[in-house]
Formats: sequence, structure tokens, C-alpha cells
Amino acid sequence: MNSKPHESVKPKNTQIATSSKHQEVRTEQKPQEEEHYLPGRLCVAPLPKTISLNELAQFLRQFGTIKQQHYGRNFFWVEYTHSKPVDILMSRTNWLPNEKLCLKRLKKNGETYNHDKIPQQKNTNHTPKRTENKSEEEEDPNTNHTPKRTENKSEEEEDPISYDRIKNVIENEVTFDNQLAALLNAVQLTEFELTTRYNVICTHLDEIFRSVFPECRTYRFGSTLAQLSFKESDLDIYMYVGRIGLPPICHKPDIPSHVWTPVIFKKVRRVMYSMKSVFSNIISIPKAKTPIIKFRYIPTNVSCDISFKNGLGIYKSNFLRYCASRDPRLRPLMLIIKYWARHFGISGNGRISSYGLILLIIFYLQQESVGLLPPLLHLQRTCAPQIMNGWQINFNEYTVLPPITNNNNIATLLHNFFSFYGEFNFNSCVLCLLDGKVYSTPDFSQLDKLPDYMARYKSYVMDNSARKLEVHKPVCLQDPIELNQNTAANTSDRAIITFQHCCKFSADICATSSANNYDYLLTMLFGTIPPQLMQMKKKKKKFKNIIRAGRFVDAGLPEDFETRTDIPNKKQYAKDNWYFVTFNLIRDIFELIFKLQVEVLLDQEAKQQKIEVLSDVHTRSHQKITFRCIGNKCVWYNRKKNNRTLLDLQLSLLEKEAIMSDKVVEQLNEHDKANNIKLDFLCTLEKSDDPVAVIIMLNDENSQNHIFRQFECFVNSWIPKIINKTLLHMLQFKKTYDQLTYIANSHQQSG
Repeated sequence: MNSKPHESVKPKNTQIATSSKHQEVRTEQKPQEEEHYLPGRLCVAPLPKTISLNELAQFLRQFGTIKQQHYGRNFFWVEYTHSKPVDILMSRTNWLPNEKLCLKRLKKNGETYNHDKIPQQKNTNHTPKRTENKSEEEEDPNTNHTPKRTENKSEEEEDPISYDRIKNVIENEVTFDNQLAALLNAVQLTEFELTTRYNVICTHLDEIFRSVFPECRTYRFGSTLAQLSFKESDLDIYMYVGRIGLPPICHKPDIPSHVWTPVIFKKVRRVMYSMKSVFSNIISIPKAKTPIIKFRYIPTNVSCDISFKNGLGIYKSNFLRYCASRDPRLRPLMLIIKYWARHFGISGNGRISSYGLILLIIFYLQQESVGLLPPLLHLQRTCAPQIMNGWQINFNEYTVLPPITNNNNIATLLHNFFSFYGEFNFNSCVLCLLDGKVYSTPDFSQLDKLPDYMARYKSYVMDNSARKLEVHKPVCLQDPIELNQNTAANTSDRAIITFQHCCKFSADICATSSANNYDYLLTMLFGTIPPQLMQMKKKKKKFKNIIRAGRFVDAGLPEDFETRTDIPNKKQYAKDNWYFVTFNLIRDIFELIFKLQVEVLLDQEAKQQKIEVLSDVHTRSHQKITFRCIGNKCVWYNRKKNNRTLLDLQLSLLEKEAIMSDKVVEQLNEHDKANNIKLDFLCTLEKSDDPVAVIIMLNDENSQNHIFRQFECFVNSWIPKIINKTLLHMLQFKKTYDQLTYIANSHQQSG
């Protein structure tokens, strides 16, 4: 369950951390320090995964009246009218379905406030956390420096090493070597930072947790151990807890994680929560493939992930460190590619992981045409195997290898990397770093066709066929040590297509720059967005839904419909009437509930034939109709408290929701910019005849991205519900569209 790494690979900690006792005493000497908290302000970060944003806001409203609120990329802050709700929430553990809510107070710390933005803080020595190997999108609004925001992109936080922040130092240089040096100086974690802020953590954790686990030893792994980390990267930690302090059931080999995780997590969390001067932002993720506890180590302000499953990550990191140090060109090459992937959003959750990207670089360098790195197999053959969980974890980094004959500079290697993967066929193949070869999926699936040096993998799979390498994925990149692991198993088709588009685009830029000895290459590379990437981002701003007529096809028909003799085709008339009613109800939802200004376009392509009243003649003669919708009020929150008085059965759900929106607008503070938004989109309604339905397509034009995403969520659930219940109301009370009281009055007022 919890395997102990060999002592020979234990990283050296060059500085002794302050003991936990001394740390506690030092904190007590600052009487509460009061942290300069902002009264009534509370932040949720990261956002919970099991509930929607609306449900989160509703939960927080139970504790008091919210004066203002703001959503960010992975956080949500609120300001109550007084501080009592914050005191209550911070004094208790708040659980949502299957998930603990992570709350923290917002600090002043010299920040300046813009009410239409999250706190803008003055520059200090600490920059905000940026996750490298994890979700590349996590932002903490309570760090000592909040990235600046623009008016149109108020939710899109800039990370501390974004190109926009550092481009000045690069643009001042001309040659590739000077530009690369300037870039790496700005983004990579220095040896001093590693020593003073990161290395001390494991020593301190050993001291703290030996009171619970006497055999406890902690080890660094990941990008900091491989010396491939950026500033403010997370620290990945493996903790060997030993046998003492655990029940006998946890000592069995291959015990499933759901058995030992609760035992270890409970003990570790109890210690962490008791030491508030050392640990903060504690988040447990027990059901992950590798269960971890996330936290921030306060003494040096470093975000950490601690795991307990096994120490294989340490040996994988040692292999990466060896590869990066094999030749002076390789670490800079790996860092520039890693930064390139980060810049274009290629790496991260659902995309190529940081670890997977480094393995792709290593695989490229192992190719015979490049010859800068040996296959791992060549290094393992020259030493006695050390086995952990069935895999050989050691290698001889002093193996005598043929001399390197590749004299290409870093710019050329970068150019060739882009060219190599821009044209690489990932379909139905396995990339193997053990021998540096590509296998076809059918061949790799047949164990008897694999070479003898794959004996450990074959034996492992024969013992349990369920542990086979996942070869039927968009990308299959075999882990060099844990041979049954596909390190790119979570990479989607879309992600690999984006990766290759960016490789091709970057290869073209390199080709252009090569004519001038790669001068200004990095300025050209990071200063331009690949057209394919822009198109793919644009596609994400579309939304589609379908409203089917079903049993409501007769809603809104006149009372004498069945007896009328002036309607030759009553079936077609009923369909045309349903289209007329539905088109107008959707417009009413936008205008009366969401408080949008709606412009009706009968010919969206030419953007002509604008009309005020959408009549049955228009809906009957046009297959498609487009609404241009613009709005600046956030009315989809604070609705529940206005719902108690709407008990009039004569009102449809549409009318009730419209009245509620009027009350919300009345309560909005005109100067409260947290409630002011920017929506600007096109809504195209298209008739479908079999079955009778209306297809709704939303296409963002110039909205705030996060607002449009929020709006989509409400449209997706509200429009079908409101239309169906309003049509049911019309059937029950035998009303036509014009007889809906509130709508009729609203139209009269607007007229």
C-alpha cells in the first residue's frame, strides 16, 4: 500500500525547517495579528465540482444578505451586509453533497478595490499560485498579487509568468539565445527559491507527522525534483507513513485505496487543522486515482500536494532529471516547450499533462535521427534491478553511451520538435520510451509479439488482464517505468488535434525565422495565436437546445378553433400557431425575464428586415428568425426571496418570473458594478417539422466569457421549463398568447 523509496534516492534537504513548536510560539507572539480581514467578505476557492454556481450562491445566501458577489475562473467571493455570516461559516465545517466547501476570508494586505473586479493588490514579493501539473486554470484571489484584468475580460486572470507580463524583457533581445535566456530567467524556479522555499518543507513535515506515524518519511517528486519547474509551481510530496500507527488491515499488500485512504487522511487532516500557522487551504481528494491532500505551506507560501499511495513518482522524476541533464541543451529545450504548451493552453486537465508533455519531448530526443537521449532500457540493463510494485525503478545514469553526434542548436531542436509532432500519426500506435520505438496498437495488444525486454509487462498483464495498458485512446504514451500506465489516457481527441495544429503553426514560424538565424523567434512564436486555435475557441461560444411541441402543439389556439370553417388545414394551422407562440415566448423570456434588449432580424445574414412586432405572418413565412440580444443586468440571482407573493393562479410561469425579475432589478444597486454584466449574443430560432420543434442556437458576439457561460446554464434549464409550463397554463385556462395578462400589459406599455 505505502511503499518506502530506497534511501539512495532520498533528496537532500539543505536547510532545516523551523520546528512546529517554535512556529506556534512565534505565531502566538503576534496577538491575533487580525490579518487585516475585510469585514463581511468571504471567498470560495477552488469552486466545488458537485454543485452548480447557482446552488453555491443559494447556499451562501442562507447565512445572510449578500451585498455583492463575483465569480472568477475557479473562485467565488461574496460580501455580506455585516460580518456575522462570515464568522458563522468560518467557525464550522461546511459540507455540500459529497464535497467539503473550501472557505477563506479575504485580506486587505494593501489591496485596492474596484467594485467591478476582484481585489487588485499591490505588488509584493509573492506571486499567485499557478498550478503546473494540475489544473492550469486555478487562480487564488487572496494571494499577495492579483493579476491585472481588462474590462472585457474581467474573469480571465493572468498568471505571474504569462507572456504579456514578461514579454518586455524578451522583446529587448534579438538573438534566439538571448531571448531564451531572458525568458528562462523570468519564468523558471531558481536554485535559491528551491532551496529556501521548497526543500525545507519535507524536513518540517517529517518532524510534524512522526508524532502520528513514527516511521514517517517525506520525499519531493515532480517538476521540482526534475528541475523543470516554473515560479510558484506546486510541490508534489510523497509520504511514506510506515506500519506503526496503522491498523493491521492496512499492512496487506495491494490493499485497495478506499480501505487505507480514510484511515491515513483522517490522521493527517487532524494534524493539519490543529496547526493553523503551518497549513492552510486544506483540501482532501480521497477518490482520485492517486488520493491526495492539497494544502498551502504557510511558512514559505508554497502550495503542496501530498500523496501516500506509492513512491513511483520519485523514480519517474529521477528519470526526467537525468534526461534534462544529459546534455546542456536539453533542460532549456524542455522548459521552452513546456512554457509554449502552457502559453497556448495545450497542457492541463483533459489536455496533455505536464508529465506527458515531457515524455513526448524525451521520446522525440530518443529517435535515431536525433540521438540525444538513450532508451531507458539501455540504462537499466547495466544495473541490478530494484523492483517496486512489479516494475524496475532504477537505472544506471553512469552507463557508457555512444558519443553524441547531434550538434544542432536549441532553436533547431525546437524547430524539429514542432515538425516531428506536427506530422506525427498518433492513431492506433503506442509510443514506448523503454526502447524509443513506436508499436502498432494491434501488435502491442498481442503479448507474444512483444520483445523479451517487455517480460515484466507481459507477466504483469497475465496476472491480471484488467491491468493492461490502455491502448485504445486518442494518444497512447507508455510510462517508461510503470509500463501498464498510459500517461496520456486523459488526453482528448480535441486536445491532441489542438496540439498538432499548434506544432504545425509553430514549425512554420520557425521555418520563417530560420532564414535569419532564428532572430526574434520567441517574439514571433508567442506574439501570434494559431488561426486554428482561434477557431476552436470561437466554437466553444456556441450553444444549442431543442424545444419540442409534443402535447402542447394545441396551446394558444382560439376557443372556437374546432368549429371554425375558415381554416382549411387545421393541422398546419396548429403547427404554425405553436411556432408563433414559441418564438414570441422565447423573445419574452429574453426581454421580460433576463431584461435584454432584443432586436428581431428576419434575415440574419444580411442583418436586414428589422421588425418590432413578431407576427404570425413573420413566423409562418420564415424558417429561421434571429434575435440580437444585449443586456447589462444580472437578474438570475436573488430571486428566491421574491417568490413568496406570486401565488396568483391566473398568472403563467413566464409572467411570474417576469414580475420576479422586475423586483430583482428594483433591488439592484445602480452603482453596484458586481451586478452589472455584459451580454451580447445572437439567438437563432429554426423550425423543425418532424417532430414539430424549435431549435435554439446561441452564438456569443461580444459578451464577458464567464457571464455567457453562466447565462448558458440558465437558458439551458429555464427556457424549456418556462415554455412548457406556460403552454400548459394556456391549455388549462384556454388562453391565446395575447391573453397572457402580464405580457399584454407589457406590450401596451412598450407601445
